[in-house]
Amino acid sequence: MNYFNEYALLVAVAVPVLAIVGLNVFLWFGGERGTLLLPTTKNRLSAWEETQAAVPAVTDETPAATGAVSDVPANDEETRKAA
Repeated sequence: MNYFNEYALLVAVAVPVLAIVGLNVFLWFGGERGTLLLPTTKNRLSAWEETQAAVPAVTDETPAATGAVSDVPANDEETRKAA
C-alpha cells in the first residue's frame, strides 16, 4: 500500500505536466509559433509589442469648446419649465 501512495503522488504531478507538454506539441505541429504555453528561446517581440513600437506619440484631438458655457445646472426647476 505504501508503494501505491508513492506512485499516486508521481502520477498526480506528472499528469498536468504531460498535459501541458502535449498541448504545446499539438500546437507546434499545428503551426503555432510564439503562442505556446511554455516559454520559448526566441527573444522576439510579440505582435502587440510590435504594433505599439510602430505607433507614433499620442496627440490630443479633442475639439475646442464652442459656444457659451452655462452656469445654470440642467436639473434646475426654472430650466426644466423653460424647456
